[in-house]
Parts: sequence; C-alpha cells; structure tokens
Amino acid sequence: MNILITGIYGFLGSNLANELQKDNCVIGFYNQNKKNKINQSIETFDDLELIEFSPEIIVMCHAAVVSGQESMSKNKLLEVNVSLTKKIMEHFPLAKCIYVSSVSVYGNTLNEINEDTIVNPVSEYAKSKYLGEQIVLKGTKNIIVRLPSLYGSGMKENTLIPNYCNQAIDKNVIEVWGKGERLQNYIHVDDVVDLIIKIINYQNEKSFIALGVSDKEFSNYEVATIISNETKSEIIFVNEDTSHSVNYNNKKTKKTFNWMPVVALNEGIKNYIGWKKTQ
Repeated sequence: MNILITGIYGFLGSNLANELQKDNCVIGFYNQNKKNKINQSIETFDDLELIEFSPEIIVMCHAAVVSGQESMSKNKLLEVNVSLTKKIMEHFPLAKCIYVSSVSVYGNTLNEINEDTIVNPVSEYAKSKYLGEQIVLKGTKNIIVRLPSLYGSGMKENTLIPNYCNQAIDKNVIEVWGKGERLQNYIHVDDVVDLIIKIINYQNEKSFIALGVSDKEFSNYEVATIISNETKSEIIFVNEDTSHSVNYNNKKTKKTFNWMPVVALNEGIKNYIGWKKTQ
C-alpha cells in the first residue's frame, strides 16, 4: 500500500513510519526538522510539489503543538494545523486521510467523554485542531483520531511524565502540585501505532471519530509513585493544582477497529526511564 505520513520526523510520525515501512511503500513529508530517526529506505520531502507519488492513505501526524510551558502564536497554530492540512488535502484529493487530533477539543467538560461527546475547544491550540478536523471530515471516508497524553521513548520533554522523570533522575525528588489528585489519560506510542495500522486496514464507508485512549485514568500522584518506585525518589507536594480531571469511554473505537491498548503505564514508564538513562 502507498502511504504518505506527514510530520514524519515527529514522535508519532517516526514510530509509525518505521513500523509501516515493513509491509508498505512509505514516504514522508516534514515541515521543519529531522529530530527522530526513520528507516533509511523511506524517502522524505519538505515540499508537496516534489512528491511524485499517489498515496492511497495519508496519515496526518503534522501539528503545531502547545504543551507544558511551551507557547505558540495563534497564527502559527492556524498555519500548521489548519492551512497546511487543507493544502495537503487539496494536493491529494483521492487519498483516504487519517488525521491525528487531540482530546483537548472536548474542552473542560466534567462528564465522561466518548466518541460522540460534543466538542467545546477552549484554547487556541484546541480550536486549531478542531478546525483541521473539519477540513478532513469533508471527505466521505476519512477518520479522526483524538489522542490524550502520548508517551514513550523519544517523547517531547515538556509534559508531565518526562518532567517527573527528569526531576527524579536529576534531583531524586518529584514535585507534585496540589495533592496530586488530578486524573489524566496516557497512551503509549506503540498502542497508537497499532490503532492507526488497524484504521488503515479498516474498510469504512463513512467518516469516523476514533478515541485513542487507554483503559484507565491515573492521578498525578499515581504517576509520581510509579516513577518514584523506579528511581527511589522522594515525592513532595507543592503549590495548588486547580486543573480538572478527565474520564473516557472509547468502547465504540475498540469494537469498530478490534483494538485494545496493551502497554501498561508502569511498564511504559519503566522502559522510558531506562531509555532516558542511556541518553
């Protein structure tokens, strides 16, 4: 199968490319950098006009991402998450598109979130991702994959898991805000790669919203405890945390694509810490 991956040098894009190239013809599109390594057999381009290739599938992993302390202008978010998405869609109008989005589009709802939950994007990032979704959903068989916190070896350094791990490794102390009660969902990159491969092979007749979340939410304190046990670090509580907790139900996604996340958080974090210590 001919597959184009956009954002191929990103965390998810590179992991997906290295797995898909085993059984498919994969090429990549990138915008700015070549941070992560991909198989040398994969040809990559930074200009759509240079791609002499007719993809059957496009997996859109490109994104201007805001997380942790990182900030980004509204114009930059719209340029990458909306305008570039539209440009790619127009350049390859016959391809089936899988667009990687974010659970942030649901906003600050306190109710259990499922595939049919009404979105309410609040941040500029979430708004830009939702606008990108709407462009992709104009196609009749395209699929949106909304993800929570994605983790694994090579992940970005400005989210909670790497932040806690860096504190534990460097200072032997993990600072947890408030009482650590905030619940969040974490999904390992290997599980997301598996989901996307199942979606690629799924013969759908209409568009679909997939929710790529794990089976359980973990509190910040539980995450810190896993890391503390692996690094023999002390947990201390600081400041306050007024962020809301989240809870998901993705039974429809699991049933539709015959998919089940298998990487337990404690094992995923253990492997991540082992990887970090080699860097």
